[in-house]
This record gives sequence, C-alpha cells and structure tokens, in this order.
Amino acid sequence: MDKFSLKGKTAVLTGAARGLGLVFADVLASAGANIAVLDVGDPGSSLDEIATKHSVKTAFYRTDVTSRAEVAAAVASIEETFGRVDINVNAAGIVKDEPFLSTSDTNIASTFAVNFTGSFLVAQACAQAMARQKAKDPENFAGSIVFIGSVASHVPTVVQNISVYCASKSAVRGLVKPLAMELAPHGIRVNSLSPGPMQTDMYRQVAAAEPAFARQVEKETMFGRVGQPEELKGAMLFLCSGASSWVTGQDLLVDGGASSWNYPAA
Repeated sequence: MDKFSLKGKTAVLTGAARGLGLVFADVLASAGANIAVLDVGDPGSSLDEIATKHSVKTAFYRTDVTSRAEVAAAVASIEETFGRVDINVNAAGIVKDEPFLSTSDTNIASTFAVNFTGSFLVAQACAQAMARQKAKDPENFAGSIVFIGSVASHVPTVVQNISVYCASKSAVRGLVKPLAMELAPHGIRVNSLSPGPMQTDMYRQVAAAEPAFARQVEKETMFGRVGQPEELKGAMLFLCSGASSWVTGQDLLVDGGASSWNYPAA
C-alpha cells in the first residue's frame, strides 16, 4: 500500500488561489486528492489546470475565512459536492511591515482575523465534517489538519518589522497541541508546517524594490538563498498522508536552517 496516496480523499485548502497554497493544492492533487479551495481571490484557470493534469476534481468557493457563516456554508457545500472532508490545510495569511512603536489597530485586527481566527474557523468546520465521516466509517477514517506557521514565529529577522505577524503565527502554532489532543479520538491528526523565507511572487516584488532586503534574507539561511515553493511539497504531502500516521501535535520547520543558527545580521 502506498502510504503517500491520497486517492479518493478530499482536501480543503484556504489561500490556495495563488502562492504557496496553490503549490500545496498541486502536490495533494498529484497524490490523488480532490481539491476544494476557499479564498477571496480568483484562482483563474489554476484549479482547472490541476484537475486536468492530475485527473482529480477541483472546486473554488469564494469565502471570507474570517466569517463563521461563510466558512460554514462553504464546508457544507464541500461535504455535499465531494461527499467527505479528509484534509484541511490553512494557508490563508497576510503580513504587513510596520514598526512596533507605531503598529496600528487596523494591522493588529486584520492580521489576527485572517491568520488566526480564519485558520481556527476553517479548521473547526473541517474537523466537524471529519468527525461526521469518522462516525460513518470508524475503522478506516483518518483525517489531517495542517496549519501554516512560519519561521518568523521561531526567530525574528532584522529586515522586517512584523511583530503582529509573528505573534499571529505563534498563536496558530499554539493551537496544534491542544487540538491534536482533542481531535485524536475522532481519528484526526493536527500539525503545522513552518516555512522559512520562500521565493513567492510577493518576495520577488519586494526583492526587486529592495535588493538589500533580499541579500539579508538570503544570509539568514544556512544555504545562502531563499527556498523554492516546490521544496515544501514533500513536507506537506508527508503531513497530509498516511506516511505520517504516527505524527500529531508537531510543528515541522522547513526553513533552510534559518532557525538553527546565529545568522549574520545586517
């Protein structure tokens, strides 16, 4: 039996219309999972391309993850359309560079609303769906919830003032162990994946405008470069599949060593 196979399973991902979330959707689909995406942005043809490439079913639900009502409606529709929820990956997130001494109430509220409350609400709705599936098939059901943390919640960087973002990601990681304990009787594992600096479209834009920023970020990893989004695929597939059936309550750092040494400061 291929423990990495997700054939017949349904994965619910937030923030997967683009960026790292879309990369996660692609790797889960490559293992056979059907994909349901919750996002406020339009994925364009991306999900159709994933469906065609991997011969899976995909669907998009325009959803504000900070709204309990919208999340509940989306997950209910997913259960009706796909018949089940097996996997939940919470990749929706925002970040704003703002010095602590002048951090605004708007930044605090919006960052925690999307990064923490959004992750909480979607995970809760998906866990409820998973518990229903477990009740139907108690011997075979195995669910997985993956929160997206950040190396920034482990170690700060000298080139960004993102205290609110760091705190929000620390709060997300704070959910992992208690939820792993609460949801284990329902056959659900709960973990987080904390990436280091990654070469996303957002990173490219900032690096082009501020070369000094990019040079410092590159210094902060042991390999002198930022990570490629594809380098997160193996870790995500591991956490979502039966290959990690004995792994729960953990944070998996995939950061090029950034959190493990005293890197050169600017």
